[in-house]
Amino acid sequence: MARLRHFLGLAVSVVAAAILATSSVAARQSPKTPRHTFKPASPLVNQGADKTERAEVDVPLTLADAVSLALRDNRTIRGAYLDRIIQKFDLRVAEDGFASHLGLAGGAVRQRIAGINTTALEVSPGITALLPTGATLGFSWANRTAESPGVRTRSTAGVLSLTQPLLRGGGVDVTLAPVRSARLGERINQLRLKATVSETIGQVIYAYRDLLRAQEDARLAQAAVERAEELRDINRSLIAAGRMPEVDIVQTEADLENQRLRVLEATRAHDGARLHLLNLLALDLGTRINARESTEPVQVTAHVPHLMRVALARRPDYLGQLLVIEQGKLGLVVAENERLWDLSVFATRSFGRTANEGPRASGTSLSDVTVGLAFNAPLDDLRREQPYIQATTGLKSAELQLETIRQGIELQVRGSASDIAIRWRQLEGARRARDLAARSVEIEREKLKAGRSANYQVRALEAYLRAAESQQLDARIGYLNALTLLDLQLGTTLETWHIALRD
Repeated sequence: MARLRHFLGLAVSVVAAAILATSSVAARQSPKTPRHTFKPASPLVNQGADKTERAEVDVPLTLADAVSLALRDNRTIRGAYLDRIIQKFDLRVAEDGFASHLGLAGGAVRQRIAGINTTALEVSPGITALLPTGATLGFSWANRTAESPGVRTRSTAGVLSLTQPLLRGGGVDVTLAPVRSARLGERINQLRLKATVSETIGQVIYAYRDLLRAQEDARLAQAAVERAEELRDINRSLIAAGRMPEVDIVQTEADLENQRLRVLEATRAHDGARLHLLNLLALDLGTRINARESTEPVQVTAHVPHLMRVALARRPDYLGQLLVIEQGKLGLVVAENERLWDLSVFATRSFGRTANEGPRASGTSLSDVTVGLAFNAPLDDLRREQPYIQATTGLKSAELQLETIRQGIELQVRGSASDIAIRWRQLEGARRARDLAARSVEIEREKLKAGRSANYQVRALEAYLRAAESQQLDARIGYLNALTLLDLQLGTTLETWHIALRD
C-alpha cells in the first residue's frame, strides 16, 4: 500500500512537472498582446494608397506630349474655344441683316357693341429686306374676315413698299459698315484665340522645363551625396591606416548630412513642379510623370531686322491693332454720315379686294400708288456731332496704340536677341567651369589618397563642383526658355510646333 501511494505521488509529480514545462514554453512563445488587436491608422497616412503609389511606375513624358495634352485638355484653351461659339454666332447675326426676313402677324377679336356681336380674324404674312444701298424693301399681304349678324366681310390687300435714304443712312459704304466691322471683329477674335493658345503653350513649356530642372537638380543632389559618402569612406580608410586624425572626419560627415538635406529639398521642388505641370495639363494630380527631354540646346543666331519683319507679320496683338484701326475708319464713315440731314424717298403700291356677303352682297377693288419725299433737318442739335467726335478721337487713339505696340515689339525683340547671345556665352562658360571643377575634385581626391592634400581642400572643391553643376543646369534651362520667349514675342509659337487651330 505504501508502494502504491509512493507510485501515485511520483506520477502526480511527473504530470505536474510536464504541465508546468508546457506552460513555460507556451508563455515564452506566445506574444504578450491579445490575439485580436486593433492598430489605429494615422490620419496622414493611407496604407493602401502608399502600397499603390509604390507600385506605380513613372510615366515618361516628352515636351511634344505635354504640348499635345495641353491642346486637348487645358481648361484655358477649352474656354477660348467655347467663347468662339458665341463670337461666330455674333458674326452670323450681323451678316443676317441683309437676308430676307419673314414674319407673320394677326389676331382675333370678339366684341359686343350696342347689342351686336362681331367677330374679326386677321392674318398678315410679310417679308422685309435691307438692300446694300440702305433701302428697305417690304411686302405684306393682309387678310381680314369680319362677321356680324347677317353680314360677312372679307378683305385682302397686298402692300409693296420701298424707302431709300438719300443722305443720312444712305449709301453702300454706310450700310455695309456694320457687317464689315463684324467681319474685322471676327478676324480679331481669331487672332485672340491664337494668342491665347500660344501663351498657354508657352506656360506649359516653361512648366515642363521647371520639371526638367527639378529632376536634374535632384539627380545632381544625389550624385553629391554619393561623392560625400565616398569621401567619408576614404577618410575612414586613412584614419584606420593612421594617416589622418579621427577628428577630421567630423566635418566630412557634416557635409554628407547637408547634401542629404539638399536631396530632400530637391525632392520637394520636384513634386511642386510636377503638380504645376499636371494642373496645366488638366491631368490627375496623382499621376507620376517623368520628363524625358534633352536639355542640350543648339545655338541660334538672332538677327534683329529679320526678327522684326517676322514679328510684324505674325504678332497677334500687332495684327489685331491694325484691324482695330480699320474698324475705327468704318466707324468714322458712319459717324460722318450721322451728321447729315434725314432725306429719303418712298413709294408704296397697294392692291386688293373687299367683298361683303349677305343680303346686300357687294365687292370693291383696291389699287393705290403713293410716291413721296420726306426730310428732317435739325438745326441745333449737338448730339449729332457727338458720334463724329468720338469716332475721330477713337481712331487717333488706335493709331497711337499701334505705334506703342510696334515700339514695344522692337524693345522685346532687341532685348531677347541680346539675351540669347549672352546666355549662350554663359552656357559655354558654365560648361567649362563644371568640367574643370570635376577634374579638380578628381585630382584632389587622388592627392588625398596619396597623403599630399588636406581633407578640407577636397570638401571645398566638392562644394565648388556642386555650385558649378547648378550653374550649368540653370544656364541650359535659361537659354532654352529664352528661345521659347522669343518664339512668343515673334508670334511663331504655333508655327514652331506645327499647330493648326481647329477654328
